[in-house]
Amino acid sequence: MEGGATLFCLLLDGWSDVGNPRDLLNTANCVIFDFDGPVCSLFASHRASVVVRDLHAWLEKDLEVAVPPGEFAADPLGYLGLVEQSYPGDPCVEELEKRLTEQEERAAESARPTEGAAELIRELAAVRTRLGIATNNSPEAVVAYLRRMDLAGSFGAHIHGRGQDIAKLKPDPDSLLRVLDSTGSKPEESVMIGDSKNDLRAADRLGVPFIAFVPEPRESRASGERNRERRWYGRVPVVESLSELLGR
Repeated sequence: MEGGATLFCLLLDGWSDVGNPRDLLNTANCVIFDFDGPVCSLFASHRASVVVRDLHAWLEKDLEVAVPPGEFAADPLGYLGLVEQSYPGDPCVEELEKRLTEQEERAAESARPTEGAAELIRELAAVRTRLGIATNNSPEAVVAYLRRMDLAGSFGAHIHGRGQDIAKLKPDPDSLLRVLDSTGSKPEESVMIGDSKNDLRAADRLGVPFIAFVPEPRESRASGERNRERRWYGRVPVVESLSELLGR
């Protein structure tokens, strides 16, 4: 694990220090959000571990496919990828993706807003910044949440999420590329706000500048765990709350 983290940091050498992350946001004509994390906590109430248990039980009972979740016991997207790796091209993957979409739409009904996200989205939309979402979650769940929060109009048709081709999930830059295409934006005039290594890798492949959203962890966590969580962003600008980006 340590070797992998070190290797990833080496991949970030092309990123330069940019100082205040809001300065980077101020120069952007297009802002691309990841969804689960930067916009909301999708599985805040409809827990991810419960979703994985449902998916696993359904596979075993209805499709007679056995893929133990293992390390993905609380990661629905990771579990979907695991099943795809175990049964590449099998119809069970498509069926599982559809069932995960249903679970994500249900989760969107009780997803917890990320502090400062709605305010930032409205502020950016008010100054006519192009806004898009590039996510590994289903676009149906994204739309359901944004409508619930009266934010759908800020993004319009620029919501690009998971399709049936699981191989095109981030770190593949497919969803980001679709945002750039639909908004008519160039990578260098855009910025992505994401909360994972996969977000950063996808942005890096297209040359899209990146702001890392690394929220303050629960107080009960040890400082060593906090440092491990924060290591992934390397030298890119980081914010612990999206409220730090308000006030353009």
